[in-house]
Amino acid sequence: MRRLQEPGVEPSLSASRRALRATLLRVLPAALPLSLVVFAGHAAAATCSASTVGAAFGSYDVFAGTASTTTGSVKVSCSLGAELFVTINYTISLSAGSSNSFAQRTMKSGANTLGYNLYTSNAYSTVWGDGSGSTSTVSGNMTVWFFVPNASTTTTVYGRVPASQDVAVANNYQDNVTVTVTY
Repeated sequence: MRRLQEPGVEPSLSASRRALRATLLRVLPAALPLSLVVFAGHAAAATCSASTVGAAFGSYDVFAGTASTTTGSVKVSCSLGAELFVTINYTISLSAGSSNSFAQRTMKSGANTLGYNLYTSNAYSTVWGDGSGSTSTVSGNMTVWFFVPNASTTTTVYGRVPASQDVAVANNYQDNVTVTVTY
């Protein structure tokens, strides 16, 4: 297996896996930086990478009666390797962040917290996590072949901050979530 590495980023995984780290998603008046790890299973057949597009909640109004929502995305791109045709199956999972809980992730500003979560759809009913407990991952596939040697797919991440949270200070809140793409 070969390691995929974004320029300037040192891999921290064993030789049997390749890692790619990137800053991923911005959320709330704070940033929600996410780290990205890509694991490969088709080293000679295809070369894949992942990237994200940031999202921001904007300002949180403690008196608003509705939740604040936003979207971000994870883009998986693959290029044909030594094969003439290959279908790449991938799975995207998200860590719990600094709260270590999928029940409610939390952004922090110093010792102050603001609850939020990330979801697999705009129904905001399935928490996007690592597949443990009641969380789900997002899976898909793409095909690359001789006449179409490059393919990509973009998956939307849905974020929501519940309404009526008593935020102690008006400041930027942030969290770090790791995005893992396995293929």
